[in-house]
Amino acid sequence: MNEPPDGLYQKPYDPEGTPAYTADRQRITQGLRVFTNNLDRGTVDLTDARWEWHGPENRYHLWFYVDVDTNYKGEPVTQRYSQADDRVATRFEGKAA
Repeated sequence: MNEPPDGLYQKPYDPEGTPAYTADRQRITQGLRVFTNNLDRGTVDLTDARWEWHGPENRYHLWFYVDVDTNYKGEPVTQRYSQADDRVATRFEGKAA
């Protein structure tokens, strides 16, 4: 496993700094509609976002919250999930989140 630069396993997210992208290569921004890794849908909240080191990939991933309003069955819900940049997408099987 690779060690992070400067020994920092977590570092703060700066919206003006390095951008993060969804699995389908859309820039992650506050309020972006996404599918979560289990196909629920909601909006990105970057309020407490942070970069976390992933040694096997030798890179940082952005972790943030998604305020879910629709579950994978299409039913309305109110939930909040922690997700990483590589676990969300703006489209799935041609449908927008």
